Amino acid sequence: MVAAKPAFDQPVERHRKASDWMLDWLRESIISGQLPPGEQLPLVALANQVGLSTTPIREALSRLRDEGLVVGDSHRTFQVAPLTLSDIRDYYLIHAFLCGVIAERAASALSDEAKSELTALAVKMRESRDEAGVSELAQHFHQIIIGSSDDVLRRFVTSTSRLVARRATPDDVPTPWSSIDDFEAISEALVAGDGPRCRALMERHISDAGSAVIADLRSRGWTGG
Repeated sequence: MVAAKPAFDQPVERHRKASDWMLDWLRESIISGQLPPGEQLPLVALANQVGLSTTPIREALSRLRDEGLVVGDSHRTFQVAPLTLSDIRDYYLIHAFLCGVIAERAASALSDEAKSELTALAVKMRESRDEAGVSELAQHFHQIIIGSSDDVLRRFVTSTSRLVARRATPDDVPTPWSSIDDFEAISEALVAGDGPRCRALMERHISDAGSAVIADLRSRGWTGG
């Protein structure tokens, strides 16, 4: 007879996924400015809004507090931390630096096959007429480069990626098509094995994205940098 699984196994799995999903949703809402600094984050209201219990909501908010994006605790209402434009600019500055280092090393670490795949992805972006498709190709492009890094850099850049992610891009922020030139140039530098150029191009690519986000948030009334 096969032993029955402990009763808590499946509920724990569901809880983990719910809290992770809530964590991503709240983080992106804060970074994108949809939840502005000082916004109250009541547990019950949030739970009712997304159809979850308060437990995964509380866990997600606690993790965001550790990241510095919210303040408060489980005994009182959480609220969005006083995030400023300077803070967001620094997130992009750190992310650009890390991605630049990884891109520089990727010039020698990536196989010829991987470099060919990156070139093909850039071509597909140029040929695409679908914005969502371009975004997906761009994400895959970055994943291949990040995948070439060591565990330490990969772990840190994954953390900064969460802090600069913006799932709902406003209309006045440049669409992914504006970055296709960057991806083509980066893939060419990788194929050529030109590490310093890869680093410079990647840092500029991330910095330009950050500038667009800052401009959008400033147009919606954000201050502080």
